[in-house]
Amino acid sequence: MVTSVRKFSIILGCVFVFAAHVFAQGGPPSKGDGRINEEDQRSKGTVSAPPVAQQGVRDQTVRPVQPNATGQPGVNLPPNITPDQVKSFLSRPKEDNYIILNFDNADLRDVINTVSSITKENFIVTPGVSAQVTIHSARKIPVSEVLNVFESVLEANGMTLVKSGEFYKILPGVTAKQKPVEVRKGNQSEDIAPQDRVVTQIVPVEYVSVMEITTVLTPMLSQFGSIIPNSRNNLLIINDTLSNIKRLLQILEEIDVNAFQNTRMLFFKPKFSDVAALTDELTSVLNALNLTRDGVALVPIERINSLVVFSSSSPLLETVEGWLRKLDEEVESGQNIFVYPVQNVKADSIAEILKSLYGSENGTPAKQKTAQPSAQPGAQPQQRAASVQQPRPQAQKQQSGGRVEIITFEPSNSLIILAPPGTYREMVDTIKKLDVYPREVLIEAVVAQVTLTDTDEYGVQWSVLHNVDFGIRDGSDYKALVRNSIANLATSAPTLTSGAAGGLSYVLFSNSGNLSALINALTTRGKVNILSSPRLLVRDQEEASIDVGSEIPTATSTTTSAATTTDVLTQSIQYKTVGIKLKIKPTISEEKTVVLDLEQEVSSQGEDTLVGGLEYPSFNTTKTKTSIVVPDKQGIVIGGIMEETKDKGYSGIPLLSSIPILGHLFRYQSDTITKKELVIIITPQVVSTKEEGRPFTNEFIGKLKEVKKYLTEKEIVYKESPEAQNPSGTGKPGLENKMPALIIAPEEGKTPYKTNEP
Repeated sequence: MVTSVRKFSIILGCVFVFAAHVFAQGGPPSKGDGRINEEDQRSKGTVSAPPVAQQGVRDQTVRPVQPNATGQPGVNLPPNITPDQVKSFLSRPKEDNYIILNFDNADLRDVINTVSSITKENFIVTPGVSAQVTIHSARKIPVSEVLNVFESVLEANGMTLVKSGEFYKILPGVTAKQKPVEVRKGNQSEDIAPQDRVVTQIVPVEYVSVMEITTVLTPMLSQFGSIIPNSRNNLLIINDTLSNIKRLLQILEEIDVNAFQNTRMLFFKPKFSDVAALTDELTSVLNALNLTRDGVALVPIERINSLVVFSSSSPLLETVEGWLRKLDEEVESGQNIFVYPVQNVKADSIAEILKSLYGSENGTPAKQKTAQPSAQPGAQPQQRAASVQQPRPQAQKQQSGGRVEIITFEPSNSLIILAPPGTYREMVDTIKKLDVYPREVLIEAVVAQVTLTDTDEYGVQWSVLHNVDFGIRDGSDYKALVRNSIANLATSAPTLTSGAAGGLSYVLFSNSGNLSALINALTTRGKVNILSSPRLLVRDQEEASIDVGSEIPTATSTTTSAATTTDVLTQSIQYKTVGIKLKIKPTISEEKTVVLDLEQEVSSQGEDTLVGGLEYPSFNTTKTKTSIVVPDKQGIVIGGIMEETKDKGYSGIPLLSSIPILGHLFRYQSDTITKKELVIIITPQVVSTKEEGRPFTNEFIGKLKEVKKYLTEKEIVYKESPEAQNPSGTGKPGLENKMPALIIAPEEGKTPYKTNEP
């Protein structure tokens, strides 16, 4: 009996030991011993853990979307495990959990459910997302990497994950860049984890152009990646997976580097040679030695006559420096002939300055000559360009071995210089500073004659300031417009006045529109006769003249010679020019204020004078000379020159007014006195560059085309007129004999022609 009890106790103890062992192993093995069971065959996917001997943790089988008795989804629990043990297992750190993923042609939705059970993440599946997934993992995978594996599976099937609050959206990869994906910033590849989630990476570029980098990186984007360069901030905006962005940044780190970080530089300043010629000679030497392909770059700087050499090799840079010192040797021949074409000013003016600056070694001033055109038109002077520092007389004496001679060649406006090379290089720098585009002034002048009435006895200025009613034209009050313009300048505008009639005075207009309003208003009332409105372009500190008038024949001498039957009267005739002469010399300041030196002469024919029994014409002349300051684009009105004309008229009753003595009762005599004031309006406009002068040139060309069109139309009308067809009544066309010569300017690419010979 005792023996039986002992045997039973031993058997019972073995059972407990076996049960404890089974409990320690996580329960009895499931069907298939970790392989795909019948239900797995139905779902086409399993997640299983390897045996304890392989992974050091408990075996577990995770089934997709099948809650167990404990309420934990996705975990198939052994029959004898308690809920507390499940909670203890799930509460362990994730890095201690390892699983093996095996899916064989499983539906994507089943895989999503499995991943959701393992990672405890929520997923939203957008419409149109479907795929069959196959995963085989031979090695254990940490639970923390399951989401990354899932992202790789989605990327392989053209889909991606987008974080949206507490959910992950699963959507096609091509639409991910249009969604609010994660935005990151940085250009370091080590800061990016190799994941297949689509993000937006803002990459700052430091040294290289973003357009150049975009060309390099675009072929390396994934199927739904994109890259946008931002040139303003030198940024790249990349939409792609993190793993591919990491690869792109690794490439960028090798490209976006400081070009001068590993580059050596040599700055060489020649003493005797021209930098352009020295660069050509050094290039020939390097080509012969095959060194230019090894990273040697030559940059000549002609402005300071220096050469900059770049190379990544210090020994190579030393070799280049040695060649530069050998090539930069003083030429034994003391003098050379150089030709410099002057572009913007007269060569004579520059030659005068060079003559006073440069001389030979013994101090004799340089000679200046003027060369006449050569008898051989084919001989062309050679041109050589150079640019150096400011002239240094002491250095010039050390380098020069003879005289300096300067000749101007007028046909090509060139300087021919005989001098040592070093002296010539210094001359070129001086010439370039003098040979600049000259500033000019566009003078717009209007010469008008204003007829004055009793209310206008003080001239045009009095009329404006004393509220002359100019009327309203096109809705504008010219009276108020002009009066306000002058009133605004009354305190600052300079005036020249004279106590006697005919004195010169002027007023400034800050707005050319107001000036035009004054002329239009007076013209509307018939008070203004525009005599001339020339426009001319004059250089700074050069004199220009405007002549408006006519020539009147006058007898300078009279000779009477006796003949056989009658006396012969012989007169010598000269023509006297009367009218308006205006000379203008502008001087432009740095602030574009124009100083105008004005010289004005107004002449007219007076009454005939009886001299020696003969009548000779008399002439009235008024001359004024002044200097005024006018701001750019502001008009000045010069007035005060009066002319008085007396006319006599008779009217009466026919026949009765001719009766002696009594005829005075039937006729009327009227004396009319007309005063006219000469007004000159000048508006200067400074032209500093060719671009500023181009609109005026185009306007002038346009007016010439209008004149050509007008003359062409007149010619056609004249040809069709009866006078042109038969001027003499003979029935023959008379165009050849009657029509004056008319030359029409040709269009571009066509030959000029004449419509008729005179």
